[in-house]
Amino acid sequence: MVLSRRHLTLAGLSAPFLAAAPAIAQAGWRPTQAVRLVIPFAPGTAMDPVARFVQNHIQETLGVPLVIENRPGAATVVAGTDVLRAPADGHTMFMIANSFAANVTLRAQRTATWPREFSPLVQATFVPHVLTVAKGIGDDFKSFMDYAKTPGCEITYGSPGVGTSLHLGAEQFSRLAGIKSVHAAYNGTAQLILDITAGRVQFMFANLPDVVQPVREGQMRALAVAAEKRSREFPDVPTVGELGFPQVLSDSWFGIVVRSETPDPAKAVLERAWIAALTNADIRARLEALGYDVPAKPSAEFAALIQKYIQVYAGVIKDANISVD
Repeated sequence: MVLSRRHLTLAGLSAPFLAAAPAIAQAGWRPTQAVRLVIPFAPGTAMDPVARFVQNHIQETLGVPLVIENRPGAATVVAGTDVLRAPADGHTMFMIANSFAANVTLRAQRTATWPREFSPLVQATFVPHVLTVAKGIGDDFKSFMDYAKTPGCEITYGSPGVGTSLHLGAEQFSRLAGIKSVHAAYNGTAQLILDITAGRVQFMFANLPDVVQPVREGQMRALAVAAEKRSREFPDVPTVGELGFPQVLSDSWFGIVVRSETPDPAKAVLERAWIAALTNADIRARLEALGYDVPAKPSAEFAALIQKYIQVYAGVIKDANISVD
């Protein structure tokens, strides 16, 4: 349940909040009102479980309510702009995904300055993508590549939208593998998965949890996992690195940022609160049950990861001449 804005004063806090307050004060910064967590997508998307599962733990650590606000629109630009207008005082956080890195190039007029205007706090979750193909396209990676490189062959790959991490990962793979492919953009993944199973689209890079069941039921085949190690769900499926394509960057991650001008003591307290929640055994188990990996990477590691994705995505977008309206 989302806490409403009417519960904003310390005077109305419950005992667990007040008990946690001294520890926060000793850390050098203490929130004086509810802390907002702005989510750039509509309720019910993949970000919501991450926010909801950590909500109670974080608000008990901080000693104030954590108010979750969904602000969809303009491929996260609406939410990011809202956060940049809020005071840089530690009371507003922004949950981001790979789109943050892609938008720096895709929507440069509106977001090119965001890497300077936001400071990373923590990478919360990670979901690898799986190269999945329609039945009859290939029983393994080699036969798929043989099919895709047949003279005159031009195959279609699908994604849930232009500029998504699934689109950019598949486009990067196609170029590295020397495959002539055509992109089919969908509004979400449900219809795309149906079209893969029907053979109307030949391949896609998919969020691993989305294809576990159809792969196990034999409706499509999983040929590679875009991760450093094999997945728990598909232990017999090799990684893209094992197959000779370690450069492929195709996954979905969520993380937390704040305005860069936020005081360092506030950043430190918020970062510790997130890491404590994400490393909580119960919270981690609940997220992993939904298919998330939970790296809980601290700010320095998350900052390096964002820069890596910005650079890789910029190259893919420019090489493929990808643009958005």
